[in-house]
Amino acid sequence: MTDQYEVLNARYEEVKRIPIGLAEAATVLAAAGDLSRRSVLDVGSGTGFYPRLFRSAGASRVFGVDAARAMVGYAQRQEERDPLGISYEVHDALKLPVIGAFDVVTAVWLVGYAPGPAALDTMLAGLAANVRPGGRLVLLHPNPEADWAVLADYARYGLTVTRHDVVDGRTRTTVHVGTEPPFEFESFFWPPGVVEAALARTGLTTVRRQPVVTPPGDEGFWRPLRESPTFAVLTAARP
Repeated sequence: MTDQYEVLNARYEEVKRIPIGLAEAATVLAAAGDLSRRSVLDVGSGTGFYPRLFRSAGASRVFGVDAARAMVGYAQRQEERDPLGISYEVHDALKLPVIGAFDVVTAVWLVGYAPGPAALDTMLAGLAANVRPGGRLVLLHPNPEADWAVLADYARYGLTVTRHDVVDGRTRTTVHVGTEPPFEFESFFWPPGVVEAALARTGLTTVRRQPVVTPPGDEGFWRPLRESPTFAVLTAARP
């Protein structure tokens, strides 16, 4: 029987199908690179959307972890219905163990929720510890250079963002998602340069920002998103 968590998680996945979600997924895949015969750890895997996407993109081994048991349970039920060989476990990203040495470690919408700079360092150190030498870390987090006026008028892409106060060094926002029925959630934007500096402290190198990738279509429709995206995708390498 579908319970309240099934309903909530199904709505969460709807975000990946609105225009901003399509651009987000395309950008993450571009940053991850060729996943053929690669191992991937997705931290903050939620309902398993990205683990399934990475497996479909050719990854040989995919492992997802999330702190929310309800999310992991939903992802595991998806795996039971449509087996792809993905493993899931419950782990807090601030206490992430070394699960293995992965070719690619991803964290989508995770690091904005680190409650302060020290917690951000701890979170990123845990992610970096799971990247094999020569491997890659891919982070997606709220865009620190975003134009707030543009984000407040993002309904064409399926959501809008309202800015509030500063908490633990981050700007607190409410994201209003225009699905049916609509819903909203809280998100946090780090100031420019904070995440890059924290990545450097982990010992990872070659920190780069991935250009936004949008689906084919009307240039006029996608231009504002490329100029002021809601998200930023960073990659870093472990020497």
